[in-house]
Amino acid sequence: MSAKSSRSPERTLTVDDVRRRAEEVRDLAKAEARKIAATDSAQIVAYAVVGVLVVASVAYYLGTRKCSCGDIRAE
Repeated sequence: MSAKSSRSPERTLTVDDVRRRAEEVRDLAKAEARKIAATDSAQIVAYAVVGVLVVASVAYYLGTRKCSCGDIRAE
């Protein structure tokens, strides 16, 4: 009994098989890139909104607080 007879027959790999698989991988990579780009842009928008809200809150706080150094008036 030889080693070859115990194995199942192997399928030959053709150029078309490799091309088809490469196209599948390319399409998958493009889809993932679009998905990541959409997620990243949404995160950037969310961070920008939070940043604007923080700046507006600090400006409002600083604008409404009273000066603790006393009332200085030009006489």
